[in-house]
Amino acid sequence: MAAKHKNVYTEVVDHNLCIGCGLCAGICPNHNLKIEFNNFGEYAATTQGVDCSDTCDLCLRVCPFYDNPDNEDTLGRQLFATLPDVKHTDESGYYLQSFVGYSSVDGHRDNGASGGMATWMLESLLKDNMVDCVACVSPTAEKTALFGFTLCNTPQQVRACSRSCYYPVEMGEVVAHILSHEGRYAVIGLPCACKALRLAMQVSPKLKRRIRFVVGLVCGQAKSAFFAEYICALGGGNPQSLNAVTFRVKSKTRPATDFGMKFACLDDSGSSTEGVIFWSQGMNQVWCDRYFTPNACNFCDDIFAECADAVFMDAWLPKYSSDPRGHNIFLVRSTILRDLLNRCAKDGSLSLDNLDISEAIRSQQPAVNSKRRDITERIRLAGKADQPTPLKRLVLCRDKLSLEGKWLVRTQYLASQRSRTEWVAANKDLSEFSRRLEPDLRHSQRMQRLLKGLGYVPRRIKSLLRKVLR
Repeated sequence: MAAKHKNVYTEVVDHNLCIGCGLCAGICPNHNLKIEFNNFGEYAATTQGVDCSDTCDLCLRVCPFYDNPDNEDTLGRQLFATLPDVKHTDESGYYLQSFVGYSSVDGHRDNGASGGMATWMLESLLKDNMVDCVACVSPTAEKTALFGFTLCNTPQQVRACSRSCYYPVEMGEVVAHILSHEGRYAVIGLPCACKALRLAMQVSPKLKRRIRFVVGLVCGQAKSAFFAEYICALGGGNPQSLNAVTFRVKSKTRPATDFGMKFACLDDSGSSTEGVIFWSQGMNQVWCDRYFTPNACNFCDDIFAECADAVFMDAWLPKYSSDPRGHNIFLVRSTILRDLLNRCAKDGSLSLDNLDISEAIRSQQPAVNSKRRDITERIRLAGKADQPTPLKRLVLCRDKLSLEGKWLVRTQYLASQRSRTEWVAANKDLSEFSRRLEPDLRHSQRMQRLLKGLGYVPRRIKSLLRKVLR
């Protein structure tokens, strides 16, 4: 049914910019919106056939990919700029202190994606009676969605939610629960979800009062459900019957950077097939080529979850990444959380060192490049195709792409778009999918070899090549 006025469906979903975070559905007073899987294995808002109020614009006001007057800069300034001793960089936003380390609490580091610090933080908020409930992501028993947000009231429940999740999740039901149940909550999410939560807290006094802590995770790109299916197929499993995934599996014989994904498939006879694919065994290629990346991620400029009270990331620095047990880097923007960290470092439950912010930024350089340099070329490519893009902070994108860099971004952008449709068109058959994308990949590899020699090509020839490649 056509909307009578602008809403998330007409202004964001129809423009292929919905990330499926679920805030719009959770806050909609008429329950007109629902988050469901689309044809590309991504979560997106759908309308339920209920008329919107002519004066309601709540769904747009909380959407992280709608052109709201508040962005990460203005939200961060409102939240953190007046804190004593607060610091700021263009890449990280505001921060009080940056650390590197890991949790020494039994089970955190072994079961976590890296150093177990996010799990430690959420558990500590419950143990120290700072919150009554934590909203985080865990595996589900559903066949339609392998992961989802869950509400945890005990540290043990939080610990069961350890590890990263490269799979669509939405927090609409969590937000609806918080609105209808008194309590003190902490919520963890990706940068877009953290921004959406802060926008929702601006328009809802209940959310602002009840959500005490927003915890963020650094993100380079999200993935659709097709990513897990593809990795399953890469490991010899049947993606049509994928029923369980464990991300960020560690191996004592591999560095922290070479993590794995464990999958399990259950066929009609009840027989189970399991396997593990590591980053260096093919996962790296599909990640770096941006296969199965939602279109909204192409236009995100927030790396360090600038609206969160604390943000956690992997320690992708040579000093730490060779250790298979993993380390975390994290920034804090809350004096309460900073004091908690420093106190627990003294009692031995944490192993912490201060880390210069430049090193924290360097540890996430691929994400910084993608969101503060490559984004300008993706916006240009979208404009050429008459595809709408959200308003972004291009003043922060100072680095210019080389000719080679522009071509690589274009290749990745097209691969991201094509992979969304070709996986279904190939009936999720790995060989057929690879055959369909092989011409593009071969052409990309040829061009990369050619462009590597452009440093010795005269400027006039480079100019002609740029015109040809546009």
